[in-house]
Amino acid sequence: MLRLWTRRIRVGLLIAIAAFFIGTVPVLVQDVYTRLQALERANSDNGLWAMMQTEVEVLRLQAAYREARDIPAGPQLDELRRWFNVLYSRVSLLEESGIYAPLIARPENAGDYGALRDYLSANVALIDGPDQNLAAGLDQIGAPLGDLRAAVRRMTLNALSDFAAQSDLNRTSMADTLVRLAAVTGAFMALLAAAAIILGRQFRRAKAQGEALRQTGDRLSTIFATSADAIIVTDADGTIRDFNPAAEAIFGLSAAEATGQNALKRLFAEGEGGPQGQALVMALGNTANRNAPFRIEVDARRADGHVFPAEVTIARAGTDTEGLIVAFVRDISERRRAEADLLQARDRALAGEKAKADFLAVMSHEMRTPLNGLIGSMDLMRKTGLSSSQRELMSVMQSSGDILLGHVNSVLDVSRAEAEAGTPPSLAAPFDLEQLIDECLANQAGLAASVGNDLATQHPAGPVGLVTGDAGRLRQILLNLIGNAVKFTRNGTITVEAERLPGPGDQVEIRVIDTGIGIDEADLSRIFEPFVTLDASYGRETGGTGLGLAIARRLARAMGGDLDAESEPGEGSLFWLRLPLPPASDAQPRPAATEAEAIGIASSDGSLPVPEGPPQSILLVEDNAINRLLLRRFLEAGGHMVTEAEDGIEGVARAKEAAFDLILMDISMPRMDGIAATRAIRASGGPSAQTRIFALTAHALPAERARFLEAGMEATLAKPIGQDALLRAVAGLGIDTPEPVAPPPSAPVLDTATLSDLIRHIGRPTARTLIQRLIEDGDRALERLKAGDVEKDAPELGQICHQLAGTSGTFGTTRLRATLIQTEAALSAANAVTAQRSIAELPAVWNATRAALSLERDRLTDD
Repeated sequence: MLRLWTRRIRVGLLIAIAAFFIGTVPVLVQDVYTRLQALERANSDNGLWAMMQTEVEVLRLQAAYREARDIPAGPQLDELRRWFNVLYSRVSLLEESGIYAPLIARPENAGDYGALRDYLSANVALIDGPDQNLAAGLDQIGAPLGDLRAAVRRMTLNALSDFAAQSDLNRTSMADTLVRLAAVTGAFMALLAAAAIILGRQFRRAKAQGEALRQTGDRLSTIFATSADAIIVTDADGTIRDFNPAAEAIFGLSAAEATGQNALKRLFAEGEGGPQGQALVMALGNTANRNAPFRIEVDARRADGHVFPAEVTIARAGTDTEGLIVAFVRDISERRRAEADLLQARDRALAGEKAKADFLAVMSHEMRTPLNGLIGSMDLMRKTGLSSSQRELMSVMQSSGDILLGHVNSVLDVSRAEAEAGTPPSLAAPFDLEQLIDECLANQAGLAASVGNDLATQHPAGPVGLVTGDAGRLRQILLNLIGNAVKFTRNGTITVEAERLPGPGDQVEIRVIDTGIGIDEADLSRIFEPFVTLDASYGRETGGTGLGLAIARRLARAMGGDLDAESEPGEGSLFWLRLPLPPASDAQPRPAATEAEAIGIASSDGSLPVPEGPPQSILLVEDNAINRLLLRRFLEAGGHMVTEAEDGIEGVARAKEAAFDLILMDISMPRMDGIAATRAIRASGGPSAQTRIFALTAHALPAERARFLEAGMEATLAKPIGQDALLRAVAGLGIDTPEPVAPPPSAPVLDTATLSDLIRHIGRPTARTLIQRLIEDGDRALERLKAGDVEKDAPELGQICHQLAGTSGTFGTTRLRATLIQTEAALSAANAVTAQRSIAELPAVWNATRAALSLERDRLTDD
C-alpha cells in the first residue's frame, strides 16, 4: 500500500509539473514575441544609423582634406589620416557584420560599395606613408570624395527601403515562428515526461551496474595488493598515484613516500633525461599503439641507491593529457645473471675453439716451412752424385717427407676450405677436362700398378672437352678420390667417368668407381667428416688424417657443386662429383697448375724457362732493396752474374773496379742520380767506360729519354719490367719502352696477371716477403707524402713518388703507379695545386692497393 501511494504521489507530481509548464509556455511565447519586436526595431535603427554614420564620416574626411589642402602640415595631415582610418574601420565593420554584409552585397549597393572599397584600398599606402608623400597626394585623396558621398547616400537610402521591407517580413515570419515554438515546446514537454520514465529505468540499471563495478574494484584491489610484481600507477605527467606493496618491497620505498613523486626521476637510475627515460617517453607518445601495452628493460634504482635491472610492462588509458599509466615492474637480476653465465660459457667455448684452430693453423705453418726446405734440399741432393744406397735412402726420406707434408697441408686446408665455402671459384679459366682426368690417373698409375689395380676412363656421352672452371681445385678433389680408390682396392679396377648432365646450370658429373672393399651404409654419412677414418680390412695398411674427403666436399661446394658417395660392402664404391663447368671456347686452354707449382716450386731446378742467351756480367745500380732483389733473381735465373750497387756513387765505384758486360742504371737515386752516374762512368776511362748502360725508370717521357741518351745511356727500360722482357733486353733480342699511360678508371687496383707472373718467377716464399716489405714501404711513403709541403719539399716528395712507383709497379699495382707518376710530374712542374690534389687522392688509392696486396700475401701464406 505504501509503495502504491508513493507511486501515485510521484505521478501526481509529474502531472503538476507538466501542467505548470503547459500553462507557462503561452506566457513565455508572448514575452519572447514582444522582445523580438523590440530587438528587430533596434537592429533596424542601428543598421540605418551605421549606414548614415558612414556618410557623416565621408563628410568629415572631406573636411579634413580641405584643411590639409590649405595647410599641409603635421596636425592637419594627422587629422586627415584619423578620419580616413575611421572610414576604413567603418567599411570593414559593415562587410564583416552579419547584419550589414547582406545589405552592401545586394546588386543595387554592390557598385557603390565597390567604388568605396576601391577608393580606400587605393589610398592606404599614401595614408600610411610619410607626410611629404601624403601632402603631395592630397588631390588623389580629395578628388573622389564628392562622388563617394553620393554613393554612400544611395547605399543609405537603399538600406532604409530594405529595412522597411525586411521589418514587415520579419513580423510575419516571427508570428509563424512563435506558433511553431509553442507546438515544439509542447512536444518537448511530452518528451521530457517520457525521458523521466526512461531515466527511472536507467537509474535502476545503473544501480545494478554500480554494484558490479564495486565488486570488480574489490577484485582489482586484491590483485593490486597481492601481486608479486610491482604495480605503479601514474598520471600522464608521470606523477605516482598508486604504489602497491610489491613495489614497496622492490624499491624499498613506502607508498606514502612514493605518491606524488615523478616516477622517472625517483625510480629510474638514469633519471628523466637518460636514454632509457627518453625511449620510454617516446614509446608512450607513439600514437600508432597508444593503448597497446609494451615492454622495456631498464636500470631501476632502489631507495638506498642500489641499481638493478628491471623489466617494465606499460599500458596507458585516456589521452595524452589525461588518463592513467599503469606499469608492471619485475626485478630481472637473476635472469640477467643466468644470461651472463650462458654468454660467458659460450664465449669460453668459442675462445677454446678459436685457440685450437689458431694453434692448428700456426703449427701447420711452422711445420710446413721447414718441411718445404727439407724436401727441396733432398730434391737438390738427388741431382748430385749419390751411391745407390744413398739414393735409396734419399727416396725413402723424400717419400716420408712428401707424406708428412701432405698431412700438414691437409690439416691446414681444413680452415681454408671453411673460409672458401660459399664463394665462387677464384681461378676460373678454360681447361681440357679429359686431359686433366688423364693427368690425375697418370699421377696414381704407379701406386695402382703396385697393388694390381687397373685404371681406366670412360665417356658415356662422349668427351666433355673444354670447360671453364677452377682446374686446381678440381685436380685436388680428383687426386683425393682416385687415391682413396687405389688405397682401398686390390687387384681391381678404378674407372673415372665424366659426362655433361642435361638441363640448366652447365652441370658436369664426374664419377670415380672402384671394385674395392666398399663402405657400410651407416658409415657413408661419416666419411666426409674431418678426422674420420674407418677401421676396414686395409685400415692398418693405409694411413691418413681423415681430412681428404672433408676437404674435397668443401672445395666442391665452394665451387658451387657437391660431392657424395654410394657403396655396398664388398662390392666397391662410387663417388660422384657434380660441378657447374660451362663449355669454353676453342681458344688454347691454360694448363692447370701442377702440384709443384701449387707449393711454390716452379720446376726441378727451381726456375721457369727463360729466353736463351750467353751469360753476362751485369752491374745492377738500384737504390730500392725490393727492386734489387727482384731484378737480381730475374737475371740470375737467366744465368747471368750480378753485382749490386745501392746508389750512383757506389755504382761509379764498382764500374771503375771491374769490366761489366752491361750496367742497369736506375734514374732516381739519392746522393747521385742515374744520369750523373752514367756521365761519371763514361768520363772515368775505367774498365766499364764503354759498357752498355740501360736506364731503369718508373716512367720515361720522350724528353727524358733524350736526356738519358745524351748522358751516354743506350736504351731505356720502363718499370715494372717482367723477367722475360728483361732477359730479352739483356740478350739484345729487342727493347720495348712503352709510353706511360694512366689506366682507365675501371682498371683493377691490382693486375693479377702481372703479379702471378712475378710469383712464378721468384717463388711464393720470396713473393710473400717482398709483398710485406712493399706494404711497409708504402705505409711510410704515404705518411711522408701527407706530412710534406708540396712547395718546400717538392724534390723529396717527387723522389718518394718515383721510388714507390717503380717498386709497386713490379707487383701489378697499375692504378697506384699511375697516380704516383701523375703526382711526381706535378711536383716536377712546380704545379702546387695539381700536386696537392694528386697527393689527396693517394690515400684512397693506396688503401685499396694495400688491401689487395694483403689478400695476396695472406693467400701465399695459406697456400
